[in-house]
Amino acid sequence: MRFIVLAFIFWSIRSQAFSVEQTEEKLLYLHNKLAASIDDAISDSICAAMRQTWITSFEHAEVFDYPFDRLKFCTLISKDHHIRLLNWNLPYRDGTYKYFCFMLVWDDKIKHFTWHELQDSMHEPEKLESRFLNSEKWLGALYFEIIPMTKKGKSSTYTLLGWDGKDNLTTRKIIDAITINGDKIRLGANLFDYEGDIRKRVILEYSNDVSASVKYYPKKNCIVMDHLSPKSPMMQGIYADYGPDGSYCMLQLKKDKWEFVDMIDVSQFSEDDNRPYRDPRKLK
Repeated sequence: MRFIVLAFIFWSIRSQAFSVEQTEEKLLYLHNKLAASIDDAISDSICAAMRQTWITSFEHAEVFDYPFDRLKFCTLISKDHHIRLLNWNLPYRDGTYKYFCFMLVWDDKIKHFTWHELQDSMHEPEKLESRFLNSEKWLGALYFEIIPMTKKGKSSTYTLLGWDGKDNLTTRKIIDAITINGDKIRLGANLFDYEGDIRKRVILEYSNDVSASVKYYPKKNCIVMDHLSPKSPMMQGIYADYGPDGSYCMLQLKKDKWEFVDMIDVSQFSEDDNRPYRDPRKLK
């Protein structure tokens, strides 16, 4: 009897011991269930379980550098090893999406990280390109690039490239900025000189019937984009009619700001200068 009790205690301790590999296995299982779900309520429950699994793991410093290669969603680490994004999306049956994102901020002094949860709550407010946002008011997106920018004292700024499957009519690419200042974060920055207008972020919206490219080329310090326009001049401002018109534009990094340049020669950019982008709508 004593042996059985001791064996049970030993099993309980082992089952409670943290394993980043087991965490990845659990998240993979849950994410596969999410991909197969056809019920919004079940999908919400799965994402709640994923969220709690991540939060439980954040007590352990090794989570920051663990590759999570088996997970088919965003687990980006910035090149300066300062921030990591853990980011996935929940597709609803009506064609809209909800986004989840944890941002981990590494601290060399304590050899651990602090974490912030971004809360998706800013789908349709006015003047999004001119507003500062924060962790509780986040324009949800699935990020595919982190670009380190300026660092002043304790404050660090990054440009983020993201995808938003907005609804059944349009898709958006979002070029945003995030600034970390101590334990506070702010979304949006006066970094974008776009067609003569200083914006805090750039939002490109276009029809779901087409694809539009936004790619970062680190060797040339620029973000190259398809130029978007409506099929008919009468549809100006109706983004369900927008798509690439065959020309290209870019944001060129100059003196810590992104400056808009129109009608560029795209042949100067080689494909091997940037990893391929995968449309989340087409991921299985």
